[in-house]
Amino acid sequence: MIDLDEFLCGHNYATCFDRECLLWSTSRELVEARIIYEGSWIGLFHGKRLLPSTALVEKIFEKNYLRAAIVVSSKASELFLYGRDVFESSIVMKYGPVDSIVAVLEPEEKSVIGFASYDASCRCFRNLYDLGIFLRLLG
Repeated sequence: MIDLDEFLCGHNYATCFDRECLLWSTSRELVEARIIYEGSWIGLFHGKRLLPSTALVEKIFEKNYLRAAIVVSSKASELFLYGRDVFESSIVMKYGPVDSIVAVLEPEEKSVIGFASYDASCRCFRNLYDLGIFLRLLG
């Protein structure tokens, strides 16, 4: 079991852009909440789903072991960062369970680049969000 208090700071906030909201945490009260975030990025609301941040999952993976994650090929990693889905043929390694939401890892350093959800109808992992979302939302 993971104790999330170990990974989160004391004060949590959200900054929203349409249907996406970035969740972030800081160790002190903010005088003005006009900044996007300061401290640690902890998650993202995507539609109705609450997803952890890649930074938070990286910390959890460091202290525990890889779980509910897929490592994708270099080309699939690049496409995923542009919002594309991941086909089963592009998966290099799986860390179960992979039948629901998974962390998507790039192949070189196995760092988290986003999250996807398995869709049996296309036999692919649908992109829920990737690190390119910052450029798409803020750019």
